[in-house]
Order: sequence, then C-alpha cells, then structure tokens
Amino acid sequence: MTAISNKFVPFMKHTFTTAKKWRPDLNWSAIHEVMSAYGIRLIILTCLSPVLTILPALAFKLAYDASSIIGYLLSILMLIPWLIVPALFIQHITSRSRFGRIASYIYAGILFATFILWILFIKF
Repeated sequence: MTAISNKFVPFMKHTFTTAKKWRPDLNWSAIHEVMSAYGIRLIILTCLSPVLTILPALAFKLAYDASSIIGYLLSILMLIPWLIVPALFIQHITSRSRFGRIASYIYAGILFATFILWILFIKF
C-alpha cells in the first residue's frame, strides 16, 4: 500500500500545485459594466425563458393528442424564438467571446431540456 501511495503522492502534488497557479484572467471591470447596463434585462430574460417554454410545449402536447402535423410545426416555430433570443442576447453582452458562445449554447440546451420536461410533465 505504501508503494502505491509513494507513486501517487508526487503526481498529486504536481497536479494540485499547477491547478493553484492557473487562474482565469477575468476582466472584472468589464463584467461589472455589463451587469450594470444589462443586468436586470438579463435576469428577467434568463428567468422567464424556461417558464415560458410551456407555451410551445402545450402546443406540442395538443398536436400530439390531435395527431396534427401543423401543430407540431407551430410548436417548433413557437420554440425557436425562446431558444434564439436569449442565446443571442448572451452573445451580445459578452461581445461574442469564446466564453459567451459557450454560455449561450449551454443555455439554449438548458432551454431545450426544459421544453422536453414540460412536454413530459404536462397532463391534460
């Protein structure tokens, strides 16, 4: 057991010391300016979007009950703005940086997941 721990201790020390040295260089003043300019709009948009994806989910559920292809298309058309507008807004306030693109794609995925969850949990 001591032979195994003697092999891993130097590796762990090296790994954790390099992790301490690495710090993301965030520009806190830029983040402060963005939050003071767009903060309330960002909070409202990001908090209401998952709740309001219930509207396309209801259209999808109604289309499923009625077996209507037009209903499916309508629900997809209703979902597109709820996915695109918050993602583009996040990219806009982060000046289309790499972090902004990744954050907007993750948030669009979260919104799509809430759409699927609304479909699964809505009962008529």
